[in-house]
This record gives sequence, C-alpha cells and structure tokens, in this order.
Amino acid sequence: MSRETSALKTAQITYLAFAAIMAAWIGAWLLKINLEQDLSWLTAGLGSFVYWTAAKLIIWIVPAVWLLRKAGRSFREVFGLANWPAWAAWGGGIGLLIALTGIIPNLLQGKAVLPTRLDFALLNVLVIAPTFEELLMRGAIQGNLTECYSLAKANVITSLMFVLLHVPGWYFMGVLTQNLTNPAGGALSIFLVSLGFGYAAHRSRSVMGGVLAHFLNNLF
Repeated sequence: MSRETSALKTAQITYLAFAAIMAAWIGAWLLKINLEQDLSWLTAGLGSFVYWTAAKLIIWIVPAVWLLRKAGRSFREVFGLANWPAWAAWGGGIGLLIALTGIIPNLLQGKAVLPTRLDFALLNVLVIAPTFEELLMRGAIQGNLTECYSLAKANVITSLMFVLLHVPGWYFMGVLTQNLTNPAGGALSIFLVSLGFGYAAHRSRSVMGGVLAHFLNNLF
C-alpha cells in the first residue's frame, strides 16, 4: 500500500470514527437526561462531574487511542513532553493572545479576570476539557488528517468538527440557536480559537501546545 493510499485510508477511518463519536455523545446526553429523573445527584456537583468525565473517557479518549494506534503513532510522540520549550512558547503565546479577548473586556468593565470560585465545574473547564478535547481533536483527529492534507485544510476540518462536538450540549441545554447566531462566544468564536489550538499543537509538535492554549483560553 502506497503512502498516499494509507494516508487516505487513515483519513476515512478518522471521519467514520468521528461520526460514531457524535452518535455516542448524543446518546450520553439522552442517557443523563433519563437518569436524572431517578438520580437527582447527577444534576450537578460531583455526580455530574463523575458522569461526564466517565463519558468523555469512554466516548472520546478510547476512540482517540484507537485512532492513534491505527495511524501508528505513540503517546510519547503525540504528547511530545520533551518538546516543552516549543509547546510552552507556542501554546502559551497563542493561548495568551486568545485570552486577551476576555481579559481586556473584563478589565474595562471592572470584572474579575480570574475565576473566583473553585468547584468541579472549574476543574472540568481547566483540566478535563483541555486535556481530553485536545487529545481527541488535535492529537488523534488533526494528527491523522495532516497525513493526508495540508495543515491549513486539516486544521479547518478539525475545527469544524470541534464546533460540531459542542452542538449536542448546546441543543440539550437549550442554547443551540444562541450559539449558532451569536458571533461572540458562540460557534464562530469556538471555530476561531480551535484554529489557534491546532496551530499551536502543530508548530510545537506536541498536543500539549494545544492543551496549554486551550487551558489559558478557558482560564480567562
């Protein structure tokens, strides 16, 4: 099998895997809604955190690991921890540039720049979401697609998928229309910051570049 044929097959498998992930993610939302009718502790706090962390491990991380193996890439290669100067520079630089879009308005309006409350929701926003989402989207999906396409094309496709990954949550929380039509903080903003995460991961040759940029964006 030629390199081009192998890369195309990897891209096709990646698309099919993402479709399955989306179907399972919708199922996770439906399951939680049904479980909440009898298990009220799932609605918030620790219960909700445990449910969604477990769901993400099963629905996002397991397929991500499988996709990495199909592409013949190791965790060591994907995380590239030895490249810490590169991912610290690219992830930190791009993350801070993106964060300025939140820092500056908050300062001008006299609002707090940093989170003022420590809870499970904050743990999800600052740790679980950046790590899990970047491993799936940048580590597995974008990494696979760049074997077949240019960085620009792979990054755009991955970022569109990143927006789609948020759609079920928006729908079940009743904010889908708002996020699709509001340019600030909605789908367009998520697409644009995703491009930044993807570029940081690629330039640093480490998914940690995307994780750090994602963390800083969420922090501010």
